[in-house]
Amino acid sequence: MPKTKNKPIAVAGPTSRFLTVKEAAELLRVSQVSIRRYLGQGRLRRFKVGARTLLQHDDVLALVRQAE
Repeated sequence: MPKTKNKPIAVAGPTSRFLTVKEAAELLRVSQVSIRRYLGQGRLRRFKVGARTLLQHDDVLALVRQAE
């Protein structure tokens, strides 16, 4: 598996759907700051594509299920 700065790169499955931070915030009806806080806390995984931060749709939905 390729590495970047000694950190493994996460590889998503072929049917994964990705969301931007803004889209995830809109889906959960929270602020983008909250989404970035969840990323910092490790509650959501990030996928970096250049300067873009993407989140797996299923991970965002799993965060909602954990809160229930």
